[in-house]
Amino acid sequence: MSNIKLVRKLAQKKFRNEMKLFVAEGLRLCEEVPPALIEFGFYTRDFLSDERARILIERLKNLEEVSLSTMEKISDTQTPQGILLVVRQKFSTPEEVLAKKIIAVLDGVQDPGNVGTILRTAAAFDCGVILSEGSAEIFNPKVVRSSMGAIFYLPIVKMCHEEFLKLRGVEILAAAVDTSAEIYWRHDFRKKVAIVFGSEAAGVSKKILDAAKKIFIPMNGHAESLNVATSAAIILSEAVRQKGIGNQFLPANR
Repeated sequence: MSNIKLVRKLAQKKFRNEMKLFVAEGLRLCEEVPPALIEFGFYTRDFLSDERARILIERLKNLEEVSLSTMEKISDTQTPQGILLVVRQKFSTPEEVLAKKIIAVLDGVQDPGNVGTILRTAAAFDCGVILSEGSAEIFNPKVVRSSMGAIFYLPIVKMCHEEFLKLRGVEILAAAVDTSAEIYWRHDFRKKVAIVFGSEAAGVSKKILDAAKKIFIPMNGHAESLNVATSAAIILSEAVRQKGIGNQFLPANR
C-alpha cells in the first residue's frame, strides 16, 4: 500500500484503530509532534515559504514533497496548510495518569471539538485524563486539531466504568445539575480528585453518579446549561487554584 493510500484510509476510525496510526496537519500542530512518533509525512513547496516551516522540515525526517493538488486530496481540511504527518498512537499507563493530582474524566463526551478542547485545558492545568465509555476517539482529526498538540504530552488512558470505579486513593467528583450537588467552589479540592464530565445530552452516567460526590456551577443568567468544555475549564481552574494555595485554603462554606 502506498503512503498516499494509507493516509486516505486513516480518515476512517476502523483503520486508525487497526494500524495504530493517525494524522496531524498544520504548522502549529506538527511542531508539537514528538519526532520519535512520526511514521512519515508530506509537505508542499509553498509550505517552505515560511521560515518556521523551513525550520520544522529541517528538524523532521522521512518527509516527502508533494503537489498542492495531492495535499488537497489527502487533507482533512478545506484549506490545507501544506504539511501532514502520520503519527503513531500512544496511550499512557494508569500509573502515569494517577500520578497527577487532578484527573479529568470524560464520560460519554461525544463531540470531537469538546473532547479536544478539554484535552487542551487539561494540559494547561497539568492534569491526567481518563477516557471512559462513549467518548469521542482522541485520534479523530477534529479532536487532534482542537487539542492543539495536548494529546502528545498529556497522560491519557482509556477505562471502562468498572475499572474507573475500582480506583483507590482518588476522590470521585461528578459535574451534575442535581439538588444534592455542592457548588463547585465550595468543595475542598486539596485531595487527589477525578472530576467526571458527562455527555452533552445525558450528563454523567448513573453508575458513576451513584458513586460520586456531585458538584455544579451556579448560573444566574438565562442559559439552561454550559458547554461541557466550558464547564471543565471552570471547575479544573478552581481545583488548580486551591491546590496552588495549599494548606492555607479554606473552602468558602467553612
